[in-house]
Amino acid sequence: MKSQIKSLRIWLIVDSKDIGGIESHILQLAKGLTLHHQHVSVVFLCRYHKTHPLTHLLNHAKIDYHFLSGSIRSLLQLTLQHRPSVIHSHGYKAAIYCRLIRLILFCTQCNIRFINTFHAGEIPTGKVKLYDAIDRWSACLNHTNFAVSDDIKQRIPFKTNIINNFINTDHLPLSHGKQIAFVGRLNHEKAPERFVELALCLPQFNFHIYGDGPLAFTLRQRAPLNLKFHGQKQSMDNIWSHIGLLVICSRYEGLPMVALEAMGHGIPVIATAVGNIHQLIKHNINGWIIEPQSLAAAVLHWSQLQKSQRDKIQKMAQNTIIQSYSSRAVIPELLTAYSH
Repeated sequence: MKSQIKSLRIWLIVDSKDIGGIESHILQLAKGLTLHHQHVSVVFLCRYHKTHPLTHLLNHAKIDYHFLSGSIRSLLQLTLQHRPSVIHSHGYKAAIYCRLIRLILFCTQCNIRFINTFHAGEIPTGKVKLYDAIDRWSACLNHTNFAVSDDIKQRIPFKTNIINNFINTDHLPLSHGKQIAFVGRLNHEKAPERFVELALCLPQFNFHIYGDGPLAFTLRQRAPLNLKFHGQKQSMDNIWSHIGLLVICSRYEGLPMVALEAMGHGIPVIATAVGNIHQLIKHNINGWIIEPQSLAAAVLHWSQLQKSQRDKIQKMAQNTIIQSYSSRAVIPELLTAYSH
């Protein structure tokens, strides 16, 4: 499908060491824009010590990317050299850098549009709290701001639009897997200890964790024998077919990419009521929204469903993504913001 909007040179800016929700969003955004015949480059503010796992996925998708030195000067030089049509920042550091670039270029009759997406659902602490405040209060320097959930939007003191996270739904096969899985970073916000407790409560089932993070060692120490840790995966593409149920037990979320990816493969999701999960999941129709203390009961309910019931929920989950959370549904809205 060819976009009716002229082709633009779009930069997606991020400061990142590993792959997570923001990086998954950027990958899907880059792929979606490419499908609409836009020229896309991912710009990393800094090259850290290890090879960034996102670069493998960008190479596979034939999407251009650059690494900078970590300084504002390097971003300014690249901007002056190539003059993109759109600079779209993701994450507080990338956002602050891009706003400084706009201030520097303010008197140069620069026609670059500056766009930002707010992703973080958690309330930051320590030094990050200061950066977060600067990020939110300087948002007025963007032409357009987006947030991936209502809770995040409410924390921005300037006009901000809700934008659904999304995935490319072309050629997504339905999963026929059986695994009960947690997919995500092992940190406080994602509450993976609740998944460990779930495995302890239900020894008759096998559980699987895909991800790594600061809580990994502690979780492994407490884990029962029916819980397997698979570590961080560069891509879940070849793993979704093994999963039959995704459990999201987070304390904070925006609109998690893993939920969209799972449901896109027809994998139902049991999730806590955080972020914009309630807009994605309709309880007992395409998945389940529960309180943390009801996780075990929800898994038992899923395990006792008849095949016809599972098939119905599976199709409802996939249809939800195709209709409202696919790149073909969401990208046109972004292109409008890029072009105005």
